Amino acid sequence: ACSGSADCSVTGERQCDLAQPGGYCTVFSCDPDTCPEGSCVEWRYIPSRTAETWCMQGCANDGICRGGYWCVLPANIDMQGVWQPEVPSDERLARVIDLDEVKAAGKICVALTEEPPSESVRNGEDQEQLANEDGLDAGL
Repeated sequence: ACSGSADCSVTGERQCDLAQPGGYCTVFSCDPDTCPEGSCVEWRYIPSRTAETWCMQGCANDGICRGGYWCVLPANIDMQGVWQPEVPSDERLARVIDLDEVKAAGKICVALTEEPPSESVRNGEDQEQLANEDGLDAGL
């Protein structure tokens, strides 16, 4: 959390993104594998002229993220900032651009425009709940 960039770094290497809930300490315009912590994430990469890169905190579960943020795979964030179980690659809002395979396949802490389903659903552990949340009855 931050209210200004001095909250993130007195030397200026990190900035406070006030567009995120509670502010988000990040490095803008990161390059692959350069984030001091977490992953370098490219946002709005289609079309490429609109792309921006930011360092985002990596995570294994929601407990690592602060309130109002969820631990998700960037591939599951659609263009409206909503978590979806399957998002075609040309409709994704973000992707990790790190070359490190562990980081590239990892999740990030992110604020979404809608609260996502439970973590067990997002991890594919509770498919019945996902079907019910989609408004489907008996999977039809």
